[in-house]
Amino acid sequence: MNRTIFITGASTGLGLSLSKGFMEAGDTVIGITKTKRHWPKALKQVNSNSKFKLICADLTKEKAVAALVKKIQKAFPKIDILINNAGYIDHVSRVEKTSAREFKNNFEINLFSAFLMCKTVLPIFIKQKSGLIINISSMAGKRAVPRLAGYSASKFGVLALSQCIAKENIENNIKCFTICPGGMNTEMREKVFGKEDAQKQQAPDFVADVIMKTVSGEIPVDSGGDIVIRHGKITAINPVPEK
Repeated sequence: MNRTIFITGASTGLGLSLSKGFMEAGDTVIGITKTKRHWPKALKQVNSNSKFKLICADLTKEKAVAALVKKIQKAFPKIDILINNAGYIDHVSRVEKTSAREFKNNFEINLFSAFLMCKTVLPIFIKQKSGLIINISSMAGKRAVPRLAGYSASKFGVLALSQCIAKENIENNIKCFTICPGGMNTEMREKVFGKEDAQKQQAPDFVADVIMKTVSGEIPVDSGGDIVIRHGKITAINPVPEK
């Protein structure tokens, strides 16, 4: 379809599945990652597709995000979709045993980076009078998970961020909604819960396919709403709370 798609955390897991899906649809994907560690594997999976542009940036730094978006806009004057997918979780621990640094890391990567990307891209969307933002939260952003306080709290924040953006941009033809997947078979899941647990979770490709269908309108989601995907199926599509 020849759209330009921003995807953060694009070199692994759900981000890579989304990248492949959009490229197959004829779109150009600007994949943003914190490091280049997964680039060789990601490029191999997409056969070094020229429509997959990988860029390294620290999305928790405001100046870095501003410079990144400015650079990309020079090459791609119109940005169609922003997907904030970059996520972080290191280990599980009770609240009183969670370090302040660990709690802050969850907020910086899961929530603050999404805020900075939205803050920087929104003026572009407002000027071009179109745009779609999809923020990836989690089931942990709908109901808290014990020993994952930082992750759960940050993912609740992602949901709130989306609702605010949707309500503030009703007149600007800008849509924003949230995806709340349950567990997925990803490297991050395996690191925290082990390989056996990860293999029992839903496939990132399935979640990516659902997201692609929300983008096409095949699965309708109101701006400000959220869609919950668990155990390989859609379990809820929630409208934005009015009050």
